[in-house]
Amino acid sequence: MNNYLKIYILLTLLIFTGCEDVEVAAPGNNQSNESVAPLGAIIWDENNVILDDEKAKLPENSAPGITIGRLNATDANPDDEFLFEIKSQSTGSYFTIVNDGSSYDLETSASIDYESLAGSKDITITITVTDDNPDQKTSDFDVVIEITNVNESPFWTNSNGQEQSNYQPSIVADIEIPFTGTLYWDDEDNDQTPELTISTEKPDWLTIDINGKTATMSGTPDWGNNDVGTGSFLLTISDGEFDVPVDMNFEVRSNQRPYLQSFLPTHSFRVGCYQISDEILTYVARDPDNILYDFNGGNEFDLLTVDHNEDIGWLTIDLNSNITKTPSLVLRCVSTPTNNDAQDGVQQITFSITDNRENIPQDTTYQLTMVVLENHEPQFLNSGQLPATIPSDETSTWTVQWEDVDEDLIRFTIDNPPFWISYDQSNGEVTAMPTSVQAGQYELLYTIHEDNNGCYSQSFTHSLTVE
Repeated sequence: MNNYLKIYILLTLLIFTGCEDVEVAAPGNNQSNESVAPLGAIIWDENNVILDDEKAKLPENSAPGITIGRLNATDANPDDEFLFEIKSQSTGSYFTIVNDGSSYDLETSASIDYESLAGSKDITITITVTDDNPDQKTSDFDVVIEITNVNESPFWTNSNGQEQSNYQPSIVADIEIPFTGTLYWDDEDNDQTPELTISTEKPDWLTIDINGKTATMSGTPDWGNNDVGTGSFLLTISDGEFDVPVDMNFEVRSNQRPYLQSFLPTHSFRVGCYQISDEILTYVARDPDNILYDFNGGNEFDLLTVDHNEDIGWLTIDLNSNITKTPSLVLRCVSTPTNNDAQDGVQQITFSITDNRENIPQDTTYQLTMVVLENHEPQFLNSGQLPATIPSDETSTWTVQWEDVDEDLIRFTIDNPPFWISYDQSNGEVTAMPTSVQAGQYELLYTIHEDNNGCYSQSFTHSLTVE
């Protein structure tokens, strides 16, 4: 058969076939079914929710991303595709629709707290479903999810009701000082009041009175009961299912009086012992509690305040580092004490030291008696009558004389004497045994010193020539 014949037969068949009453299916939704709104529904995910009375029950605090169910719709037009959107939620915005390209899932978008839901615990989600007809049709359907209560652990709080993470309570009390404090706790579950239990290690001086979700602590540590020291006891809050224990550490600090280190009630000295700007006494104020306990090794101390009262013309008191744990005082001369000052007799200086211990500070008062004793300088008597020259290769002697109106014991010295000179410290007798080799001129420094707690000394230079 040639090609022309083949074409003729094919055209003939097409003509006869086109005359028959037959519909040819075309792509898309062009059937003659009436266009109606789709009916939406949800297929619950029973791995994550519990079905009850046509609604789902979801436990509170479920994490975001939990699948509640898959959304579905039916339509008289079987080839329709559907779009699902959340129209409203009766409470909050806890749910969302996730489309992976082939299906729509209703999922949680936030964790839900049962106790924060006011009134009904049912959340109604209204979802709009839309088909893809040229004249699009929509309808709404409701999904009801009940949020169910889950027992939650109780927790410790502060006075403002804020939860205390890593709670580490402690008590610091002072001996013989009333102590008060308050414990706070709470529970997310509105219908629960967790109970507080206390271990037997609680010190006897401490009373804990429980009132609902608070407890008042009170008591006064006693010296006689040896309450000073440290320890701990266990506090536990429980709702019957969850226990939350914490260790309550406690320290009872002694509250001893501060003191001036190395204080003596009387200080006396003789005229001549101090001059202007000389330091007479130095005191450091201390508190035994700082030394014994260091308050758990922290930066808390009894800070000391020192006051003083004096009216001595030649004296001043320098107060250093006041209101610290170790203030110091320096008693210093602003002029040289004289025998006129000794005539003033006994004079008093008052020191007061106070610690800053809360509620009941301790203080100590000291009184220093300052006495200036009259004293006169010793005097050389024959400084102009000593030999000016002595011969060599002979023994020469002379005596240095002095007097002291106070009849103090005097000690005589020669500063760096040559080896051929010796002397007696008690009576001033000097012996010289030079040889011709030692011929020459020498300057001998003579000094007389007060003993008997005297401070004066006098010196002069004796010029001596050995011939």
